[in-house]
Amino acid sequence: MTTMAIEAGDGAGWAGAFFAGITILITLWQQRRQRKQQEAADDIARRQAEAQERRMLAAEENLQRLIAQLPAAIQAHAQAQIATPPERHAEAVSWELRRPNKNRFVLCNVGSETAAGVKVDLGGHPAGLTRRVPQDAVVRPKESVEFMMMAAWGAPLPGRVAVSWDGADEPAIVAVPHWG
Repeated sequence: MTTMAIEAGDGAGWAGAFFAGITILITLWQQRRQRKQQEAADDIARRQAEAQERRMLAAEENLQRLIAQLPAAIQAHAQAQIATPPERHAEAVSWELRRPNKNRFVLCNVGSETAAGVKVDLGGHPAGLTRRVPQDAVVRPKESVEFMMMAAWGAPLPGRVAVSWDGADEPAIVAVPHWG
């Protein structure tokens, strides 16, 4: 019975193994590059959506300012024609942190006002263990933003996060829910 084995003199076998190894390395490199490009594209899309939210919020505020400058009779008519959002107060924004799976977190605005410039501070948690942590988000009432945070490399998850936003005197401290 003959067995097939690669011997030192079998150049074609060694060349095939070499090229197979190179092919595997190139494939892994391309997958990593594509993943980084997808993450960059996701980040750009998120920033564009947040910028659009800020523009819409600014337009609403400008409309309110213009209405306030109109004479009283016209102002009353304009107020009747346009449903105006209430004046913004930092205390009307309230936060809840949910954890739908082990590493995914959902920060919900359970208040009655839109929060602009939302930033989540994870304390000393390593940035390499996070993805898409809000840094300048706009979160309307009953809406949320998602981010990822992992415990690894000897770094446990923080027990709480600090959420700040435009108009808030100080950050809101939100407990990080346990998993499982």
